[in-house]
Amino acid sequence: MGIRSNRTLEAARVYYLVLLVSLLWFMVQFLRFVFPPLFETFQAVYDISNTETGLLFTSIMLSYSAVQFPSGILGDRLGLPAVIIGGAAVFTGAALLAALSPTFLVLTLAAMSIGLGTGPHKTVAIPLLSRRYTEHPGRVLGVMDTVGQLGGMTAPLVVIALTSVFVWQSVFVLGAAVSATLALLFYRAVRRDPSLDVDRPSPKRRDSKADGDGPSYRAVFADRRLLAFVLVTVLFTFTWNGVSSFLPLFLATEKGIPTGTAGVLYSLLFAMTFSQTITGELGDRAGKLTVSVALFATMSVGIVALLTANSIVALIGATVVLGLGFHGFRPVRDAYLMEIIPKGVGGGTLGAVRTFMTGIGALAPATIGVLSDAVGFVSAFVFLGCTTAVAGAVTLVLR
Repeated sequence: MGIRSNRTLEAARVYYLVLLVSLLWFMVQFLRFVFPPLFETFQAVYDISNTETGLLFTSIMLSYSAVQFPSGILGDRLGLPAVIIGGAAVFTGAALLAALSPTFLVLTLAAMSIGLGTGPHKTVAIPLLSRRYTEHPGRVLGVMDTVGQLGGMTAPLVVIALTSVFVWQSVFVLGAAVSATLALLFYRAVRRDPSLDVDRPSPKRRDSKADGDGPSYRAVFADRRLLAFVLVTVLFTFTWNGVSSFLPLFLATEKGIPTGTAGVLYSLLFAMTFSQTITGELGDRAGKLTVSVALFATMSVGIVALLTANSIVALIGATVVLGLGFHGFRPVRDAYLMEIIPKGVGGGTLGAVRTFMTGIGALAPATIGVLSDAVGFVSAFVFLGCTTAVAGAVTLVLR
């Protein structure tokens, strides 16, 4: 019993890092997706239009995308834990600023700061966890992504619960309090346990970089295999953003189901996030590209099923298949990127990849919106099916 208890305590200590990083990712998603449920409140408080609330959320996404590459470089130079702590400090302060915003301009500045603070987390968390848990990187990245998606799912529920009792500012105060607590716990974990501070740059490492040793970013991006997989990640992100932005409206207008039912199916799409722990483990065991090909096939089947479904049961099945494919690919993608990116420039390279990925992906809602107005939602979703098929074909060639 004593030996088993000691092993349990050791496992808890080792995976404490995964828990803290995952919960911080939860708060990143929470603070980003807490804005849309408050749009109606903002319009009443600040007397703004739909366009202005849309631009408010766009400002979060653009600032989130802009810091991906710089945060990766900072992670390579200063150490990954330092960037995580710094980002958490920024979005904690920004959440408090949002709660205290007297004007819409200040709220917009707070929103942009939340984007800037939340942007670095995943770019540095992926290499941090991948290098700490080398035997099962897909598994731990799956856990982190699963917990993070729950933050997006929880945000509207928290807004409903708190605003029914307190003022809307309480949502941001709660977010700031939880974020500050998690950041402090992460700092203490890294500070007290040297084994967790896996990337504190040593003088030798800094000197070697200054002397020009190790791969350069130019050499890394000359790797055609990496460039091909970057194309895969961009196509995936574009497709996901297009589907996730317009699925409720597609279901209501093209399939004729009630708005409330469409909302339930939309929640079901996000509920499939639990597939990530399974697919991450499968990627570690069966091969990341092999699993990726299967997941792109799953996404393609889901889109075809969505387009051809004529009953609510068929739509439920199509949504489940879509969610399994989309969510399941994320940990496999991240683990494979860390496998092919050289460690010496891992943070900066991943930051550059994520900047390109999130930047192009941000164009998807506008693209699908224009296509749906011009030729209809069915044709727009067929286009998304084509981008998925191309991504799967490139992955198959890489395999």
